[in-house]
Amino acid sequence: MIINGKELIEHEQVYRVKVEVNHLNENRILMPQSYQLLFAQMVEQDLDRFQANLPDTRKYGLAWALISIGIEVVRPINDCIWLNASTWYSQKRGPYFRRELQFRDEAGDVMFQGTTYSILLDLEKRSVFRKKEAPFHMDPPHMVFCAGGDPHFKEELPFETVEERTARSSDIDALGHVNNCRYGAFAYDVLTEEEKDRLARLKRIDYYFVSELTRGSVFPVQKAATPERIAVRGLTGQEGAVAFDVVMSF
Repeated sequence: MIINGKELIEHEQVYRVKVEVNHLNENRILMPQSYQLLFAQMVEQDLDRFQANLPDTRKYGLAWALISIGIEVVRPINDCIWLNASTWYSQKRGPYFRRELQFRDEAGDVMFQGTTYSILLDLEKRSVFRKKEAPFHMDPPHMVFCAGGDPHFKEELPFETVEERTARSSDIDALGHVNNCRYGAFAYDVLTEEEKDRLARLKRIDYYFVSELTRGSVFPVQKAATPERIAVRGLTGQEGAVAFDVVMSF
């Protein structure tokens, strides 16, 4: 893409992000929502640079909506450090835009990496934009993949309800629904102390965003735990429909 007379290649861009105190728990373990927050720090810089952020897409009545994030943890983060992050558009299948992400420490070692799937949301109809091409410029996909991923969680697990929550005003973002980063926090809040300690051995975390929650939504939070995995599910409160799933693998 040519911007201000200079060609920019997305996968060559590097963005600086900082692991902050609020990303770590009292045992200096990165919390589930923190991977999302670090990704958000980086992708906002990227979308701004390539003129595809909300002010740009809103001109066409559209906004990006995350469908899933799959992250492989290569090395645990247990301190406030700077990270060098990169991301690139890698594939499009149907309405799903696939994007890769990679975070390295100052020495160049990969700390975590992954894949996201997003759709373009028609803001007026609150429906998926399904035309073949986006109405704004996107460079051809760079088909180098960092991790496996899927836009849908297809497994049946023995979930049990552990609490009921209400979506509060502080959960709502500029699109008028619960921000995706809040779901990782909802999942963290239902972990036991032993399960929180297990996050130090986290190998992979997947987030699936299925249905919108809005301010005032009352929704049950469910959990299914095994030695290898902890899955947390939020329901919409409407006939058991799923709002989100967060799956932590060890």
